[in-house]
Amino acid sequence: MLQLILGGARSGKSRLAEQTAKESELSVVYIATAQALDEEMQQRIQHHQQQRPSHWQLCEEPIFLADQLLQLDQENQLILVDCLTLWLTNLLLAEDTALQQQQTEKLLKVLPQ
Repeated sequence: MLQLILGGARSGKSRLAEQTAKESELSVVYIATAQALDEEMQQRIQHHQQQRPSHWQLCEEPIFLADQLLQLDQENQLILVDCLTLWLTNLLLAEDTALQQQQTEKLLKVLPQ
């Protein structure tokens, strides 16, 4: 099952996704797409780290999200991606149109139809 949680900046998307993951009682892999490029983002990342259960597996992947999803996908496991907006921003900031197209197409192939 695929679940997409949408909302504005700081609207509680991550909190809701994390609560859903906890309630699932499945093994959780948390894919973080954020990059600590400034002090504000460092603080936000630190806050998110403190909110997550320590037994969750963490994978930090700012660009190659589809590859990580393919590698990590297993039965009876929940993969939480936080956040697609930051992933897309990372791609745009890379200023490499070939990379942007490749990674976007890869992600679309990975997602269930």
